[in-house]
Formats: sequence, C-alpha cells, structure tokens
Amino acid sequence: MAKVIALMNEKGGTAKSTTATTLAYLLAKRGRRTALIDFDGQGHSSIIFGVKNINKLEVTINTLLKMVMEDEPLPELESYVLKTECGVDVIPSNSQLFTLERNLCNVDFRERILSQFVDTIKDKYQYIIIDAMPQMGTPMINVMMCADSIIVPTQAELLSTQGLAELLKHYQAVQRNSNHRLKIAGILITMDSPNTILSVQVNKLIEQRFVGSVPIFKTRIPRSIKVAEAVLYHQTICQFMPGNPAAVAYERFADEFLEYEEK
Repeated sequence: MAKVIALMNEKGGTAKSTTATTLAYLLAKRGRRTALIDFDGQGHSSIIFGVKNINKLEVTINTLLKMVMEDEPLPELESYVLKTECGVDVIPSNSQLFTLERNLCNVDFRERILSQFVDTIKDKYQYIIIDAMPQMGTPMINVMMCADSIIVPTQAELLSTQGLAELLKHYQAVQRNSNHRLKIAGILITMDSPNTILSVQVNKLIEQRFVGSVPIFKTRIPRSIKVAEAVLYHQTICQFMPGNPAAVAYERFADEFLEYEEK
C-alpha cells in the first residue's frame, strides 16, 4: 500500500514542482514503484515529465476527480496514466484544475474527493507523490486529508518562510481534527546560496523558529541555473546533469527522506 507524500507550500517559487518530480524520479531510480499526481493547474510537473502541450490532454487529474464527484466508474489505470522512461507513472494536470474549487462547492464530503480517487490506485505503488497547488482552499485541504506526510520546500528568502508559517497553521488544524496520521516529514531549504548574507540569515531564522517543533532536512538544495535548463529538455536535474551540485544534493535528500520514511 502506497505512502502518499505531498509537496506543499502556500507560496509559489519554492522549487515545489522541481522537488516533487526529482524526488519521484529518484524513488523510482531506487527501485520503488512510484506515481506522481500533478495537483497544480500550472502543470509544471507534467511538463518536466514530458507533456509538451498540457492543455491538449484528454484526461487529467481534474477529469478523474469529476468522475469521482459524479459517482461515475473510473477507467482502468493504464488508460490514463502517463508512463515515463524513468519509471514514474504520471497523472497529469492542466489549467482545468483551477475550476476544482468551484466544482467542489456543492459536493458532499468535498474534502475527501482526492482521497477517494487515490484509494483506487494505492495498491499499485509504494509511493504516490502529490505536487500540490500553492494556495489554501478546499483543494489544498483535500491534499492534506489524503496525505501521510508533507514535505515543505522553502526557498532561502523571507517571504517563503511566511508561506511556511501559514501552511503549518492549516496542517495543525487538519492533523488535530481530521487526518490524525498526517505528519510533516520536514522542511527542505531550496535555492540556497550559502555564501550570501540573506541565505545565512534565512537558514538561521528557520532553525530558530521551527527546530524542535518541525523537522528540518539536513540537506540544502543549492541554487543552480541548470535546474531551469533541465526543464527545457523535459528532465529533472538529476537526469540532465547528474554531477551538478543541485543534483548531488537532491540525491542526498532522497536518501535522507527514505531513511526517515523507512526506518
């Protein structure tokens, strides 16, 4: 039965999709059966994994959730999942997902629609990674209700830490009142520039504010322009340039994550 891992931050630009796709790739590389659900209407994870025109997709996560809401039978997994060469199964997304909040308004048990879908595929995988949209609302609550663990990518800048604080408030409410198994796997500091005063200050701020209450991954992901270049080739940085410092750091992060999850 799969563990469901959500990548979340209420602020965009934190390397959330980069981390979701890279972690999914590295889990598959380490022999774990892995799926990724792109739950962000921007479709960045879908693009990284090779979808060239996301708005021409016939079946997306939004399509599947509509079927759940309307109590329609879901198609076979093989008919809608995108198989990648690196071994990750992708359930893609596009801008249609931005209508989900409105579509959920009059649905019974609307916070559990994503859970109902994920329950139909859990037995096929060891890990299901969810790249969650970067704003709070019913869709985000759906992710928290569905997930076992949350990873919070946080850019080494002050505004990103504010998004982190807001997310943690919502996590605590959901964990306390609804999904008692939900936990924070850790805060992952991304786009780190350790030689700059700002990065040093933000790292200290995060440690002072959250050490002892929220886990913080030891690994820091350094800033690298090659991460953005990799997207042009529909690859993660670990595929595109394995020796790049960001790729090496993501490899360490994947091992650190697995040590936490499988200890």
